[in-house]
Amino acid sequence: MSERPPLKEQATDHLEQGLSADDPGTKNFHIRSALQFEECIEATDQADNAHAD
Repeated sequence: MSERPPLKEQATDHLEQGLSADDPGTKNFHIRSALQFEECIEATDQADNAHAD
């Protein structure tokens, strides 16, 4: 089974791909994916903080 990169790295990769894409559909896909990864990161951080309390 292959290891996936950390969420932050995946978000950065999608953002870079979206910013460099010429096709509007490809740009849209990658930028939306980056935003979704960032939301997952934030939710994970909030859950970790809630368990620490």
